[in-house]
Amino acid sequence: MICCVTGHRPSGFPFPRTEENSDFIRYLSELNKTIEQLINYGFDHFISGMADGADLDFAHCILGFQQRGHKITLEGALPYPIKDIEYQTADIRKKLIGRCDSVTVVSDHYFRGCMHKRNRYMVDKAELVLAIWNRESKGGTWSTIEYATARKKEIRYIYLK
Repeated sequence: MICCVTGHRPSGFPFPRTEENSDFIRYLSELNKTIEQLINYGFDHFISGMADGADLDFAHCILGFQQRGHKITLEGALPYPIKDIEYQTADIRKKLIGRCDSVTVVSDHYFRGCMHKRNRYMVDKAELVLAIWNRESKGGTWSTIEYATARKKEIRYIYLK
């Protein structure tokens, strides 16, 4: 079974994303616990959009479960080719993408709607969408939640507020 993630970039988190912050530590703990439950339920393929924030946290957790011997796969879903990606965490992202079991690039170049195209690809492929959400009804995470709801996908939430 397949699970994809949607979630906020660092600016959408209501707390600092540092190892010293107790809210961040609780969030990572809940993320790991949720992924473990999904694995135990039978999910074995996980898709991350590989964006800064929740997507990279998710990918990192999945890779941790792989290292501990779980027979699961990680797919990186990129909105456009990696050579064009320039983010704050570009080096971290490229290393994580290099550790993915597969990578899907949904567009051959950047355009205004390529992130939404990537998100729709992930939702369409998954049975379950894990939404790491700050409860704001705007932005890419909200748009993906709306799309998943319209497609009648199961959604599991980790609330940030």
